[in-house]
Amino acid sequence: MTKPTVTLSDWLVVVPARLASTRLPRKPLADLAGKPLIVRVRENLALLAADGARIVVATDHDDVRRVVDQAGFESMMTLETHPSGTDRCYEVAQAYKLPMILNVQGDEPFVRCEDLRTLMTAMTRQPPCPMGTLAFPMTEDHDYLNPNVVKVVRSHSGQALYFSRSPIPFDRDPKTGLRHKFPVTWQHLGIYAFSFAGLKHFCALPASHLEQVEKLEQLRAIEYGMPVLVEVARHRTVGIDTAEDLTAANAIFAKGLGR
Repeated sequence: MTKPTVTLSDWLVVVPARLASTRLPRKPLADLAGKPLIVRVRENLALLAADGARIVVATDHDDVRRVVDQAGFESMMTLETHPSGTDRCYEVAQAYKLPMILNVQGDEPFVRCEDLRTLMTAMTRQPPCPMGTLAFPMTEDHDYLNPNVVKVVRSHSGQALYFSRSPIPFDRDPKTGLRHKFPVTWQHLGIYAFSFAGLKHFCALPASHLEQVEKLEQLRAIEYGMPVLVEVARHRTVGIDTAEDLTAANAIFAKGLGR
């Protein structure tokens, strides 16, 4: 039996792409297998566009907009003063007025559309959730202990209980292997989905204390009691933050694994 086509016409997919980057200068324009990184990210989302989603690259610089437009994709100039990619998404969402918004960072060229669809589908179930994200089971101890790898603890119903750079939950007796058995340790993948009302509410909230301490924007939602749905992804993503990450990403494309 043929599987019915998924319709994503209610969805606006925003790809924030700020030109300035402290660890990788002019990151959206960095060369990834012969094309600018931001173009590779947008190309990777083609299946969502084919299913009806509106995809817009949101940038603060003409250089980024120019390469996106030349590649035949849609872009929008946004304010330079946005403190985060989520705020940039909200500016675009106000212009396009679609009920559901997906935020895919402009440095994520390998995220799988099937995982994004899983999150998008879950967000439209009843009752609808104002905010959602993805997580992947964590199996490696070096990731568990790495503060640059964000962890999330989720409830039985799939809602986020807490996000942290610290090892959570703390493994009081690692000899039991319970942390790997259940699993209870999840790596947070920085993909966010919102209803329009949820995004508006989130961006209206002041930065929370926990958010400022851990430097994790999603803690704002937790601290103010905003539900965050955590769906399980089948694949890890490989983001690009540094020159070393870019080298590794080019190696993936050289092996023919980029798309």
